[in-house]
Amino acid sequence: MPKIYRIVGDTTTGMKFKIEVTAEKPHDAVEKVVSLIGSRHKLKRVQIRIKEVSVVSPEEAQSEEVKLLMATDRIIRY
Repeated sequence: MPKIYRIVGDTTTGMKFKIEVTAEKPHDAVEKVVSLIGSRHKLKRVQIRIKEVSVVSPEEAQSEEVKLLMATDRIIRY
């Protein structure tokens, strides 16, 4: 069962971020965030610094997208 992870960090360009993602393990969550930030802002991995990784309950989650993903019990693909 995936968990919700809140990743807090910054970049060498001065941008700060706090992103919530669903993942099985903390390492997977960090990889997803690094991939997202890198592709959105054209940054390399060494330019992204992760400060904190924490597990968040569905009630504490701020992202509506993550809340909806955790509420679904199954996905049917046609």
